[in-house]
Amino acid sequence: MTEPEKKALSHIATATDPTALLQMARNARGKSPTVERAALRRLTEVSAAFTPGTVEHACWQMVHAVEALRRLNGRKVARMNRMRSKIEKDGEIGALEYCALKKTAGFDEVMDYGMPELTAEAIVLRHPGNFSSDALATAQARLEQRGVQIDHEHLGLKESGSSSSF
Repeated sequence: MTEPEKKALSHIATATDPTALLQMARNARGKSPTVERAALRRLTEVSAAFTPGTVEHACWQMVHAVEALRRLNGRKVARMNRMRSKIEKDGEIGALEYCALKKTAGFDEVMDYGMPELTAEAIVLRHPGNFSSDALATAQARLEQRGVQIDHEHLGLKESGSSSSF
């Protein structure tokens, strides 16, 4: 890791401005995947309301991650309007249940970026007591289909062929 990357990661760890974090991710794009991903992860942490560790917090992390990825990819319409409407109507748990049962574009976007822990499916599996057995089975199957190994002992996720866990 280069000295500028270390400095950027140190700055990202304490940053609280989502706009600045998105700009850091943009600046790192194509230069440092480590810095780009760290900025995006931190953006999801500081943008999501609710208490960390809750289903609601994880849901909003996912929403902010997909929207940030869309902005990074230059999409004009970045907001997850359907998801936001679903959350407003059915709550975070209802919206996540729906996403786990129906494959969404957000799933593909987050998986293609290499952050399976920020999918609705991963959130459902980390909070099994809040979701139906159908949602749990569908979520697990969808993640495994994309090469993600489920670590049931710790309710974390491991990418196939990777030693990193989430």
